[in-house]
Amino acid sequence: MATASQTCDVFISHAASDTAAAHEVAGSLEAVGLRTFHAGSLLAGEDVSEVIWQALAESRALIVVVSADVSSLASVMLEIGAARAWNKPIFVVLKGPSSTRLPGVLQAYPVFPLGRIDDVIQQIRAGFQPLSELEQATLARVYGQVGVTLDRLVLAPIALQELVTKFGDETGRQLTGELLLAELLRMRKRSQLPRLTQSGSADRS
Repeated sequence: MATASQTCDVFISHAASDTAAAHEVAGSLEAVGLRTFHAGSLLAGEDVSEVIWQALAESRALIVVVSADVSSLASVMLEIGAARAWNKPIFVVLKGPSSTRLPGVLQAYPVFPLGRIDDVIQQIRAGFQPLSELEQATLARVYGQVGVTLDRLVLAPIALQELVTKFGDETGRQLTGELLLAELLRMRKRSQLPRLTQSGSADRS
């Protein structure tokens, strides 16, 4: 399980009533080296909204755990909407009979019974294309050249497109702005980004 100071590979979204199932899913993912986050793992005293936003933003995929009692899913719809906006792959893991009628918003995504979590893991890992160390260094350098802090970059589409273009020109990889932002968030946690000064230049001291 990823803590507030660690990066998150997979965000697990679930209703409070499905916390036990979310723990089970998280255990399966952690066993193969994927760091997970779900609200049921939060520690007392943590800034809930900030921790959840950071984990969702930096994650590479979203798993929605649902049970036969789908009436309580309202609390996770915002997380699903955010994942869609970030173009993250979304998987539904169903705890309960296959005949369970899912809400329309979930019917567009692949659905797996809890017993087939290995298939979900395989698809998630197949979709990961991690940046090499050289590409991470290039991204950090391009980020410094663009000169817009990460928190502002999220709301600056022109600067984000500049980042995407510069990174693509130098590496030959055409990645979306959402993917690069997620990687930058992960790199910031690992202190791999240059610190930008108020003037927008990179301070490498």
